[in-house]
Amino acid sequence: MPIPNVYFKALMALALCAGFFIGGFYVEHLRLVAYQEKVSAEGKVQEQKNKDIVIQQQLVTKQVKNDYETKLNRIKSYYAWMHNSSSSQLPISSTTSSSSDGTASDPQFVEKCAATTLQLESLQDFIRQQVGIK
Repeated sequence: MPIPNVYFKALMALALCAGFFIGGFYVEHLRLVAYQEKVSAEGKVQEQKNKDIVIQQQLVTKQVKNDYETKLNRIKSYYAWMHNSSSSQLPISSTTSSSSDGTASDPQFVEKCAATTLQLESLQDFIRQQVGIK
């Protein structure tokens, strides 16, 4: 018995709709896979960039630390003679003004000020260099 023409058309329409439906899902699946691959590739690039930034930051940190320690050692060696209380000292003239061209009453205070200033300058340098890393 032959299939009536109406049933055949309905079956073909149903098959066509199913094909479009499944094909639409397949196209969307392909787009999703392409998007996931793109995101994954961008993620790997960003991970490498992050690793490079961390390495640069560590190098800057090490450089600033070494510079700071070198300069701090210079400050300490410069003011080292002031810590020796048995060193000969010149008598202070009573006629000189204590406000101009005088010496500090506490030489260790001057050394501490120099060390603190160096520390702040080194911190500012560290921050400037870290901000510049991209």
